Amino acid sequence: MNHTPLLPVETRLKLEKTAIKLVMVGDAIMAILGFAFFYATYSHAILMDAVYPFIDLIAALLTLRVVSLFARQTRQPESGHHFMGYAVFEPVLNFIKGILILGVILVAFYASVKALFTGGRMIDAHTAVFYSVLASLINFGLAWYLHRLNKLARSSLIEVDLQGWLIGGWLSVAVGLSFALAIWLENLGWYAWLPYTDPVVVVILILVILPMPLKILKENGLQIVRRSGNSDTGRAIKQRIVSALEGLTDRHGDLVSPEQVKMRYLQMGRMVYVQAYVLVPVDAEVTLAQQDAARARAHQALAQQLDYFSLDLVFTQQADWLA
Repeated sequence: MNHTPLLPVETRLKLEKTAIKLVMVGDAIMAILGFAFFYATYSHAILMDAVYPFIDLIAALLTLRVVSLFARQTRQPESGHHFMGYAVFEPVLNFIKGILILGVILVAFYASVKALFTGGRMIDAHTAVFYSVLASLINFGLAWYLHRLNKLARSSLIEVDLQGWLIGGWLSVAVGLSFALAIWLENLGWYAWLPYTDPVVVVILILVILPMPLKILKENGLQIVRRSGNSDTGRAIKQRIVSALEGLTDRHGDLVSPEQVKMRYLQMGRMVYVQAYVLVPVDAEVTLAQQDAARARAHQALAQQLDYFSLDLVFTQQADWLA
């Protein structure tokens, strides 16, 4: 659980932009280093280290645009042309990033498996030792900084970038291991095994990190098809709504119990849409002004938990609507 105090929305949007610009700089550095050292070492592990940040640099431009749209949404009400504002752009962008990460991994996996069955591939291990150390430091250093920044920003966009840099860091570690293993085998005189070190290490590491992009695709894919929802979050939202409705009374006393509230919600990126139907007794004496006051209390209660949300709170005397 994140116990860091919640910053204002606009402040966190600025932190998001800062993180994305930092990621773009890191992507550019890693792409240049990766392609340069690939031509020096002929290691496909290094090539994979170069291709991913190059693709991610392009995706970061889209991410920056999405954050700008969110910033605009905090200043202007959402229009009828964009239901739930620009919320859908966030899981779509994260889903695309997940596909890119998975694509790079699968291409590297295919190339490495192919190399294993075709005699392997020779690498210049001595030249690339420096690269593996430098790349690992850059990847893990940036991932650590993004982790600290996201404690304040609490952004799924930054979280996906963080996962990508962690993956890049472990891939760089794999490159270092393959080079160290190649140098060790060379010192032992086992030259026949040298071509297999690079593809074997890459395949092993890919099998370890594969769940990361799959998790990104699953979580954001469910949001895109509108099947997302965390049970703990749902219970917390309903409890706040029920508590807000405790003030809805008439001469008979309290009119609403938890069993009389049917709630469903949808999360899409940072946006949460809450729909709640409240069953009011047929003989209840409740005015529209009382309903509006209860709705305002519920909205205020949810605002303490959620930054971006839309609430539909409907009062009815027909139980069929709760079904």
